[in-house]
Amino acid sequence: MTRIPYLSAARFSGDESGSFLQAQLTADIAALEDGSATFACYCTPKGQVLGLLRVQRSGDSYLVAGDSRLLPGILQRLQMFVIRSRVEFALADDLAVWGAPGPDYVFAPATDTGDDPDPEWKAGELRAGIAWLGPGSSEKFIPQMLGFDALGAVSFSKGCYPGQEIVARARYLGSVKRKPLVLEAEGAIQPAPGDKLRLQRGDEWYDAVAVDSAPGGAGRTVVFTVTRAEPEAPAQALEVAGATYRCATM
Repeated sequence: MTRIPYLSAARFSGDESGSFLQAQLTADIAALEDGSATFACYCTPKGQVLGLLRVQRSGDSYLVAGDSRLLPGILQRLQMFVIRSRVEFALADDLAVWGAPGPDYVFAPATDTGDDPDPEWKAGELRAGIAWLGPGSSEKFIPQMLGFDALGAVSFSKGCYPGQEIVARARYLGSVKRKPLVLEAEGAIQPAPGDKLRLQRGDEWYDAVAVDSAPGGAGRTVVFTVTRAEPEAPAQALEVAGATYRCATM
């Protein structure tokens, strides 16, 4: 296993921790069995994703992984909705998030020994459609624009949660005009999350937004973008800050 330095863990406990998460997150938390896990989104009332989370049931408690820069603020926001619910939660400083082949995620004591951080781990996540949002990409996209519904992070049959009406309407009305596109570009580039990009698809250039990027080995960079859903033609060039790089769609 390799420790994932950009993820932190939180622990939710109490008789109503499951029902509380079920009412706040996009995934069907109530369907989790002990030891099973799911991706989930925490959204604003407008359906914009504040952060991607990984939720694992552990007995009557739940362990949650999220971007280290966003998770404290997400917990603070969730605290406003506790009211009289029998649930307690906080950062789990005794736990770290570890990556296993798949990619998969394991919560284990922070003192456990493991492999050194894999410099290409994040590239593997991005290739798999997993983009942990950060300050530059939080609250900018609904889940379908990021492909998080394909990760199983969104249930369209569960009850209400913040932003549920907008997320469901986008699905049933077919109104999602932007989709994720993961590219492997030639060159060691570092577009910042939220940066505006341009993609050549066929004979035309289209606007895109960088969500995340990571070194992909052999002098290449994997870039997770959100761009127009149509045309569905693959991209062959990427423009970042006025410089053009050859690329291929993953």
